[in-house]
Amino acid sequence: MTAGERIIRLRRLQDAVTVCPTDLTTRCELASLLEELGRLEEALFNWKAVLACNPNHLNAWEGAARCREELARSCPRTYE
Repeated sequence: MTAGERIIRLRRLQDAVTVCPTDLTTRCELASLLEELGRLEEALFNWKAVLACNPNHLNAWEGAARCREELARSCPRTYE
């Protein structure tokens, strides 16, 4: 996927989540794409939103852990 295609996909996913914020599949896809783009704080926000709706969502727990780990590397005092 090219950078342009990723941006288009990102906008579509953001729009879809705006319309239906409890669509966990779309929110997970959005969080994953945000991770790929290095937008870890936004990804973590979306992983947390998934967990708020479904606390047993394994992919969301894994995604949140990845984001926290990466964010802690770049700013250790904030994300410990």
